Order: sequence, then structure tokens, then C-alpha cells
Amino acid sequence: MEKQEAWTIARLLEWTRDYFAKKGIEKPRLDAEVLLAHALGTERIHLYTGFDRTLDDRTLAEFRAMVKRRAERCPVAYITGRKEFMSLTFEVTPDVLIPRPETEMLVEKAIEAARGMEAPVVADVGAGSGAIAVAVAVNLPKARVFAADASDAALKIAERNAERNSVKGRIKFVKGNMLEPLHAEGLAGKIDVLLSNPPYVAESEWEGLAEDVRLFEPRAALVSEGDALKHYRVLALGAAEMLAAGGHVMVEVGAGRAEAVAGIFREAGLQDVKSEKDYAKIDRVVIGRWKV
Repeated sequence: MEKQEAWTIARLLEWTRDYFAKKGIEKPRLDAEVLLAHALGTERIHLYTGFDRTLDDRTLAEFRAMVKRRAERCPVAYITGRKEFMSLTFEVTPDVLIPRPETEMLVEKAIEAARGMEAPVVADVGAGSGAIAVAVAVNLPKARVFAADASDAALKIAERNAERNSVKGRIKFVKGNMLEPLHAEGLAGKIDVLLSNPPYVAESEWEGLAEDVRLFEPRAALVSEGDALKHYRVLALGAAEMLAAGGHVMVEVGAGRAEAVAGIFREAGLQDVKSEKDYAKIDRVVIGRWKV
């Protein structure tokens, strides 16, 4: 990418797209646009109205550094430090998983279940970046939302994301493993919607994950050591104690695991157990309801 002629936006996008394609990047044009817009401090749409604009040396150097990191498989969201989710913007760092489109289905089902309630209590177990809890709070202004995570670093990021999206005062962040901090908050028998996107990658599946994920995202938030379904067992058994009458437990599951998780839910006494497909037509969310 030597500066032989003026590096216009159009020329940079073309060069970077081709470079990423040769490196096997899945979405070369999109990644090029996102990184260049970030380097310029603008939105992607504005690139199309300024194709002839040239970059100064400093901005060009910053962009080149970002392109190098992406070519090394660092996820775009970690390079830019942000990710869109449910039409909201979230800060992300390697301390938390990058929010994914399929998780939006989990949030949408939670909103659907709680929308008719006067003041629903919603709890997110394994909050990470706070994407789920924040999106719920934004869409359910009367809800009391709790976000639990065992990681101090994750909780700090989640709190910043709540502040960024103007709902910090409506979410209580609690530290601890799985349901323990919610129990300590006195929420037994009071939760209307219990949510979780727990670690569900089996240890045997780790090496087969894309390098973007395996080399950069936090393993502890992805891999369920030993039993790949153990977190679902904890949530299912805990639902009887934590849910209010008629309350829902909703979880994201890995591809091909919905049937097994649904079975765990039924064995724990949950009713109306069902699975919901994501936008790729994969059974992604399993829902159970505690008896009325």
C-alpha cells in the first residue's frame, strides 16, 4: 500500500477489499468500509459521498495499522472498539464476547414475554458486554433489570454500555457465578424473565472455531469445560426457585443443541417448553415457563 498516487477513499476501499479477499476474510468489502469509516471518524454511508476524498498521512497510517490487525484475524469490533446490537452501539474489548445478530432473537422473545407486565423483573446471567440487559432496559422502560457476571472487567464494560445507552440507573449490576448473585439480591421467586447466553461450546469443538473467535475472544465465555450442557442444567434447576409464577427462562443454544436443552428444561419441571429459530433458521433460543 505504498503511496505512489493519491490514496482516495475509492482506491483504498478497492485495494483493501482485494487484500482481505486474498487473506480469506469472509466479508472483505464490509470490513474495509467499517475500518475506513472508523479511521475517518465518520459513518459508512458518508464514504459513498466522498469517494474522491484523500487521506492525510496520519489517518492513512492509522488505517494501515487497522488493516494489518484485521488481516491477522483480529475481529473488526475489537479493532474499532464497538459493535451494533439491536440498533444500539456497544463498547467491546477482548474481555467480553462480541454481541452477535442471533442473540437478538433472545432479546426479542424476552421483550415479547414481558411487554404486557406492569413492572417486570428481568435478569441476565452472564451479562458480558451488557448487550442483552441494556437492550431489554431500552425496550422495556418499566422493567427492573439485573445483570450478573463473574468478571469484574466485563461488569465495568457493561456499566459503561448502560451509561452510553442512557439506562445505567435502571440496571443493577451484580458480581457472581450463575444464579448466586441474583439469589443474594433476594430475587428468589421474583424474576419474571430469566435470560442467559451461557458458554456452550464443547471443549472438543474449540479447535474447530474460526481463528477470529478462537484467537481473540475470551475462552471462558465460550467454552463449557467438561459438560457442554452444565450451565443449562443449573439454569433449569434454579428456575424453580428464582422464577415468579408463570415466569420464563430463555437461553441461547448452540446449533444442534436445542433438543437436548429442551429435554433438560422438561426434566426440571418447566412447562410450555419450545425452541425458536434465528434468522438463519437455526433453533437458537429455548424457552420454558414455570408453572402458574
